[in-house]
Amino acid sequence: MKVIIIGKGLGCEEAPPLSKDYATWGITQLVLRREVDLVIDMNVYFDGRWGDKELTEATLARTICSVMEHEYIDLDNFPLTEAIETFDTDYFGSTVDYAIALALLRGYTEIDMYGVNMETTSEYYYQKPSLDFWCGMAKGRGVKVRVFGEHSSIMRTKDGLLYGYDIKQK
Repeated sequence: MKVIIIGKGLGCEEAPPLSKDYATWGITQLVLRREVDLVIDMNVYFDGRWGDKELTEATLARTICSVMEHEYIDLDNFPLTEAIETFDTDYFGSTVDYAIALALLRGYTEIDMYGVNMETTSEYYYQKPSLDFWCGMAKGRGVKVRVFGEHSSIMRTKDGLLYGYDIKQK
């Protein structure tokens, strides 16, 4: 059972189209760019920290999901207590972390990611360690995790080399 998690970063356009062979989940307002089966958005919008544009887009994404009858996961309906108890951690640093935890809770055996880059020259630099952790959590449970896109730094060293050997990571 496979889920494809698609972020809004470079490479998201490389993700395959919807299929009955796998689930397709979009991070935050990705549904404004392409169709997905589920949207997961764990951001807080109503306190003004993201601004009016992001609030408007989040509201529009929720409306699209409602009309299309696609699942919308957010702070109100994410199974946080179950996730914390099941995985014995509350280490969540980004929406993608929650998406991986949800995929594990739902029994997915393969996770592919597109457009989830965690570039180290942006705010994502601070979110990368927790995403690497959740990829490791999934792999440790026997789940196949694949990250697509040349721009992704997930499960990669900063210089892209295997420490000590100086061999380029795959």
